[in-house]
Amino acid sequence: MVRALVTGGAGFIGSRLAHALVARGEEVWVLDDLSSGNKARVPSGCKFIEVNVTDRAVMRLIGDIRPSIVFHLAAQVGVSSSVRAPEKDALINVIGTIHVWEGCRKAGAKLVFSSTAAVYGTVPAGVGVTEHRRPNPTSPYGLSKKTAEDYIRLGGSSEGGGYSILRYSNVYGEGQTTEGEGGVIALFRDRIRRGLPLIIHGDGNQRRDFIHVDDVVQANLAAIGRGSGGVYNISSGISVSIKQLATLCQKLSGHTDGCINEPPRPGDIRYSRLSPARARAELEWRPEIDLDAGLAALIK
Repeated sequence: MVRALVTGGAGFIGSRLAHALVARGEEVWVLDDLSSGNKARVPSGCKFIEVNVTDRAVMRLIGDIRPSIVFHLAAQVGVSSSVRAPEKDALINVIGTIHVWEGCRKAGAKLVFSSTAAVYGTVPAGVGVTEHRRPNPTSPYGLSKKTAEDYIRLGGSSEGGGYSILRYSNVYGEGQTTEGEGGVIALFRDRIRRGLPLIIHGDGNQRRDFIHVDDVVQANLAAIGRGSGGVYNISSGISVSIKQLATLCQKLSGHTDGCINEPPRPGDIRYSRLSPARARAELEWRPEIDLDAGLAALIK
């Protein structure tokens, strides 16, 4: 049995991961401050502690629990929020990660860190970005995640159980909310339910690489015994424009209320498509849920 700890385990991705770990028969601890998570999402088989990762007590807690692996998903994830409040973004994503990483070193635990495609910034259209591309974030959010990665790599040779860094493309799926800065698919779904026009920020030609939350969970599980010291893109490897996405959502739902365009959001990336080839080769992971099937199930 693995003793696993999930930060942000009451959130969208973290709670799905906690359920998957419990289903495997692992001993699971969840740390979450419930600022955006919901305790009702935490599986009954987990041990739960309400705490913010910016609290230095997190280092002691991880050291006391002594997990063999820590999945660090607690984060500030809004691009626009990071532009409005970069200090808060850095406090959670950088200082919070340092606390978790120091706790892992004390416990001798492996860290699986949830990062983001935002570290790459904008790339040329049609390019499938590999992990070899030099990060060039265009928002405080992307910068804070890149900085957190740098701290992890810097301490990777020190005492501890090593690390894997997973860079997610745009995650979607059941349980994603529209609160704060929910993903565009969650926002489209909500407006379809309410019979409202879909809102497209900018001209709609910006392209995104969408990955289902269940595939993200499987990537985290794959990293338990593989990929130590590695950085991996967790993505579908396929990009679609926001206009195409809106059309598909309308087709699947029968939505006839049209779309409206609003100004682009500050910090948004124009094009994003990641290559998951390295994760396939080294983590033995591949996405299983294509966008059409994932959207159809979600809208149904």
